[in-house]
Amino acid sequence: MRSDAIRWLMLLREEPEDEALAAEFEAWRKADPAHAAAWDSANETFAAIGDTPPAYSHYWRESAAPPIAVSRPGAGRRWTRALRRRPVAWVAGLAAACIALMAAPDIDLRLRADHLTGAGRIDSVALADGSRVALGPDSAIQVAYSGNARAVRLLAGQAWFEVAPDARRPFTVRARDITTTVLGTGFDVRMIGGRTSVSVGHGRVEVRDDGVVPARARTLDAGQWVRIGEDKAIVSGAGRVDLAGGWRKGEVQVIDRTIAEVIDEIRPWYSGKIVLANRALGKQRVTGVYKIGDPGAALQALVTPHGGSVRRVTPWLLIVSGA
Repeated sequence: MRSDAIRWLMLLREEPEDEALAAEFEAWRKADPAHAAAWDSANETFAAIGDTPPAYSHYWRESAAPPIAVSRPGAGRRWTRALRRRPVAWVAGLAAACIALMAAPDIDLRLRADHLTGAGRIDSVALADGSRVALGPDSAIQVAYSGNARAVRLLAGQAWFEVAPDARRPFTVRARDITTTVLGTGFDVRMIGGRTSVSVGHGRVEVRDDGVVPARARTLDAGQWVRIGEDKAIVSGAGRVDLAGGWRKGEVQVIDRTIAEVIDEIRPWYSGKIVLANRALGKQRVTGVYKIGDPGAALQALVTPHGGSVRRVTPWLLIVSGA
């Protein structure tokens, strides 16, 4: 949520006269109380910084953009006033807001998680039954075993599971509304952006979506995958078995995906914030293999062929812009 709020700060600043963008922002903010809370937190942090750059801001690249005069219905709102900043102070303020929001620990996640990782880090987790988990960057899981069930909840990010067979106790992984059930197999469950996906390396799983009525279920065999969007639209397919869970090798293969979706794949590998400041660029579709172990280089390889650029504003903030 916090990263979405920062993204909106950037988009509203980059396209101040876009009424459709303003309407889309208002719809996002009103859609969920958590969205409004995230926006308030980002906006208050940004406003509190005011026109005073943080310490050492003279080492950051200054923005050449002119001051903003936002003109929209309801322009007196606090969020439009927050965008009216001098160029240097605006960039410094945005960077400091990103840093402040990054530094704020997600207390709820930490309290709920049994295992979690930081940006760019993969951990190997051994579960009590002999199953193993490769826990991806910026990811967290909660484990609940009982006498007749083995349940894991993916709280954030992505994880690869190698499940020890036990016919008496089915192994389930819950990610948002999606439950994956297996007896013994190797598979991947991911929550990237607003999408939830499952892919199978070997064995067989059942994927069930309880977020719709009636619930939908399908079986996946080795090499097959399914991706469920925020709107519950389903995309599925099959590929080479060795490509399942490719993020464990520090790479992501994409086929006909948007640049915005690929940036979502790269974000967990960067220890700061990545802001996509151009919606048109984000809608461009790409196919390729990207080495996500170096997020900056991956972003350059992703957007440069489409006229995009990547600017490092501070050590903790990368801004992806169009031509």
